[in-house]
Order: sequence, then C-alpha cells, then structure tokens
Amino acid sequence: MRSSLLLLPIAIALVGCDGGDGGGSAERFCGEIQLHSEQLTQPNLQFEDDIEPLLDLYREIGELAPLSIEPEWDQLIGAYETASTVVPGNPDSQQMALSAIYSTEKSAAAVDKWLEKTCAVDIGPVFTIVAQEP
Repeated sequence: MRSSLLLLPIAIALVGCDGGDGGGSAERFCGEIQLHSEQLTQPNLQFEDDIEPLLDLYREIGELAPLSIEPEWDQLIGAYETASTVVPGNPDSQQMALSAIYSTEKSAAAVDKWLEKTCAVDIGPVFTIVAQEP
C-alpha cells in the first residue's frame, strides 16, 4: 500500500483549463482536481474503509478526463484498484500491487506533464524507478 501512495501526488492540481480535445472537459477536469486536491494528494487512509471513497473520487474525476489524458488516468485508477486489494503479509498480493504501480510509471509522468502543460499545474516530483522523459 505504501508504494501506491508514492504515485498519489500525481492527482493534485489547480487552475482552470481549456476544453476542446474531445471526451471530457479539460476545464471541468482541472477544476475537480483543484477542488479535491487535498483529498487526492494527502488522502486520509487510516482504515481499510477509507480506500474505496478515494477510488470513487478518482473514478468520478476520471469521467471528466479529456481524451488526451483519459487512458493514462484510467491506468492509474487500475493500479490503485489493484493496490487496494493487498492482503497484509501476503507476498503474492503485495507483488501484484507493486507490479501494477510500477507499470503505470509512464502514465504517472504523462499525467504530471499534462497537468503542468494544460492546467499550469506543477504537482511536484513524480517518483518513478525508471527515468521518464522530462
């Protein structure tokens, strides 16, 4: 679970954005991220029951994602969903979660770059094992 939290900062943001690339609305997407930035970047995950509402928030915001970033956002959601199934002390479930998180590094970097470029939002460093394009 801790590894999945390293990628959560990907979802912060603020500022309005222009729409117009099909799919969801960039302006609404950016606005929802701004509105929920604290929940997305500093989630209160003290109990198992805290996970599903956070996933629901990611899904709801993802419904607004423009086509240009929707696949990457969906990949992050999938990784978080997998991470949410970790059984403490079970190495197989922990490995599945780590694999899911590591496989989304490229998507995490793409979301970071998209938010910065489209929304003028710098979410800070995105932690990856493999260096991604700047």
